[in-house]
Amino acid sequence: MGATPADTTSTGSAPETSEEASSEDRLLRAATDLFSDVGYEATRTRDISTRAGMSPAALYVHFPSKEELLFRLILRSTERSLAIVTDAVEAHTEPVDRIRALVREFSKVHATKYQRARIAQYERRHLTPEHREAVSEIRRQIRLVTLRELQAGIDRGDFLVDDPRVAGLAIMSLCADICRWYRPDGEFTPDELGNINADLVLRILRVPGY
Repeated sequence: MGATPADTTSTGSAPETSEEASSEDRLLRAATDLFSDVGYEATRTRDISTRAGMSPAALYVHFPSKEELLFRLILRSTERSLAIVTDAVEAHTEPVDRIRALVREFSKVHATKYQRARIAQYERRHLTPEHREAVSEIRRQIRLVTLRELQAGIDRGDFLVDDPRVAGLAIMSLCADICRWYRPDGEFTPDELGNINADLVLRILRVPGY
């Protein structure tokens, strides 16, 4: 799996100072706001630096291009999602509990980190083919974790559906769509959305009692 922006273990590279890390984080936060609000194409590098309270050329100290910054944002977001779904299922043993936890946590991250999730969903088309493939590989791993859990529940007779692929697509779509419309001042909290989606998925899987 590719390194996240916080990694400082590249061969021959000195560790980042706290000031350098802080400057990079400020640029990432500024880019998150702008890419989410107005889109990647409408955002200039100058806009990002200004929003971060830095000089117009500051971005290029940390990122060789605007596209590289976008890639770092999306990579970090996607890796976070993979870690979340993996950790969610490992905390349980029963298929119903495992898929419920997966859906709950995957839904919650699309609400709590809705800006970056939105960028990952709608702006990754601007990535270079190499960067897009790196992100797609992590997305495939998320899907494989989901399919594995679904198949385990089908094999146990807990999920009364025939094809885990269709159910998997439904789960991914249900969770990911949250970032499109979620607002912090909206009707539901991330925890509520996680529980609502988890119950919906158990109904989709025709789990007895749901």
